[in-house]
Amino acid sequence: MSKKQWIGFAILVLLVTAVELCVRLTDRWLDRQPKDELLVFQPEREEAFQHYLDSLSEAEYATRQARYAARYPKQVIRLRPFDPNTADSTLLVTVGLKPWMAHNLIRYRQAGKVFRQKDELRRLYGMTDSLYATLAPYIQIDTLANDTVSRFHQGLIGGMLGSNADSSLFSCHSKRDTVLDLNTADTAELQLLRGIGRYTAVQIVRYRQALGGYYSPNQLYEISQYYNLPHFPSAERIDSLLPHLFADTTLITPIHVNRASVKQLQRHPYISYPQAQQLYDLRRRKLRLSSLDDLSAIFNPDERRRLAPYLRFTAQD
Repeated sequence: MSKKQWIGFAILVLLVTAVELCVRLTDRWLDRQPKDELLVFQPEREEAFQHYLDSLSEAEYATRQARYAARYPKQVIRLRPFDPNTADSTLLVTVGLKPWMAHNLIRYRQAGKVFRQKDELRRLYGMTDSLYATLAPYIQIDTLANDTVSRFHQGLIGGMLGSNADSSLFSCHSKRDTVLDLNTADTAELQLLRGIGRYTAVQIVRYRQALGGYYSPNQLYEISQYYNLPHFPSAERIDSLLPHLFADTTLITPIHVNRASVKQLQRHPYISYPQAQQLYDLRRRKLRLSSLDDLSAIFNPDERRRLAPYLRFTAQD
């Protein structure tokens, strides 16, 4: 073998080694990254955990099952009408789509594509015949809005190429007077109200998730202070929204006082970390808390009143 051939062979080996090293380093880096819970597919994990639980005694089974249920709550499905072209991820998951399916559907829309007929939703990866049969009666596709979305993307592309795009294409819905449930409305529906843009709608849904649900539209006044948002709508603007909003309190996700950890307690906007720690210590001393009166040493009357819709002291705790 000539000198040039040896050099070529050495370079080839170095290249192969470098590629393999890059692949291994990339895999190791990805393994260390936090996984997005919205994209985690849980059935395999749940099945493996169930086999583990079967090997435990009855008492150990109940204890570990309760811990697992608290950490990985089951998806709560509430069927309601929705448009796959406008529904946000929260609504899509609420009606029964897996989080990763909702993520894929939104990416499909972001590519400029729309669903023109119900049957087209069957093409969504992961959509089974049974799931589609359940969702079909609730799918409501707004053909006029879809045409507007298509025109918007055409206008946007035309603008990028130098042509003039009609500014009216940038609005898929007209504002109107309506009444919405704060605990079910998604960001697209909230934006139908006069005085609510995308920024405001996102903050409303964000605070709803932090609370576990609204019990009164008046809680909207708290958003600006809680998140320190100087650009959130003023009190006068919120005043004008109140007649168009209500809150279904049956949809509130409660905090089980006799089971929640300090971390779970302090996540709630109405509970500070010191208060969560005091509540946890009190529960350890008394073994079981039975009513809001047991918390009088931790929360003042106004705080207990605000917390009342969110705390549960039932035997199921």
